[in-house]
Amino acid sequence: MSTAKNASEAGIFGSVVKAFWRFTVNRFAWMLCALMLMIALAGCQSTANAVTLQVTTDNPQIFRIGSDVYTLADYNRRLKQEVGQGIANLIQQGKTHEEIQQLADQNKIRAGIFERMVQDTLLMQYARRNGIGVDPLVLDTDVFAQPNAFDPTKPFSDTTTLRMGRAQNQIVLKVLARNTRADMIHARQIIVENEAAADQILADLKAGTDFTTLATNRSMDKATAATGGDQGWTPKGDFPADVDTAGFSIALNTPTKVQAGHVWYVIEVLDRQIGSTAAEKRPFDSFEQLQKSQNGQQFYQETFQPWYDQLRKDAEASGELTLAQGFDPNTVPLPFPAQ
Repeated sequence: MSTAKNASEAGIFGSVVKAFWRFTVNRFAWMLCALMLMIALAGCQSTANAVTLQVTTDNPQIFRIGSDVYTLADYNRRLKQEVGQGIANLIQQGKTHEEIQQLADQNKIRAGIFERMVQDTLLMQYARRNGIGVDPLVLDTDVFAQPNAFDPTKPFSDTTTLRMGRAQNQIVLKVLARNTRADMIHARQIIVENEAAADQILADLKAGTDFTTLATNRSMDKATAATGGDQGWTPKGDFPADVDTAGFSIALNTPTKVQAGHVWYVIEVLDRQIGSTAAEKRPFDSFEQLQKSQNGQQFYQETFQPWYDQLRKDAEASGELTLAQGFDPNTVPLPFPAQ
């Protein structure tokens, strides 16, 4: 089987694993996919929705976080939810059980799903302890944007499971954004077509004309013109190179002209948050902001990944997280469809 074919078939397993970014770093892509999967919390926890799955010889505990116990049945449910349809698709394409098994082993599918179960639960626990929740209006919009979320022929159908899954998704992404950090500046800008126009902007500012007014009336960038030139907090690397360099070096509240290709920027830095450690850098305001960042992958690896690794290490050291000895997810049968 060729490398290209392996990659194509592996993609079927993930369904949503290509969401947002096409990064090439395997660890980052794997972790991010975990955060983007639409997994219902009720589908993972043995104690969810007031239904308790008893730990038995046939349904052993595989890990525990706090008072929440997760069993083999939980893992099998998660496994089917994540790769069941992908396996069915591969079979329809003519792949044998042996080929699919080999593909799953090569991509460490089952071990990855187990790690994501642990990660999701730790991040949800962190969210509860830190008061991170969801906006009901945003959740409603998200739920009804999903394919087949609402069947008009069944107006009273229950969307609880879907809502829980989307709520978890939103919360986990908030935790991701809160704990991914970068050097940032809060700046506003006016983009004009030549240096003479930039000089005129600076002269008008010096004469007392309001920056917001000038940005609204003269900036070539209509998106920021609508906000009076305000870019909000912008991570390092998201401006053109020369503008970025200026933004992280010029004095605050000092409008400055900078050429960027065929246009000129008049940029004013209102605030700046930088640091040599992650704690000194600024967290992202939202996952959407992180998603759009040119260096999102780098920021994730440098700040979120160490933060999560420490979170898990602390949970294990304190006894909050207990992994069952002897459980090997790679020995769990794949959810092949019934013959």
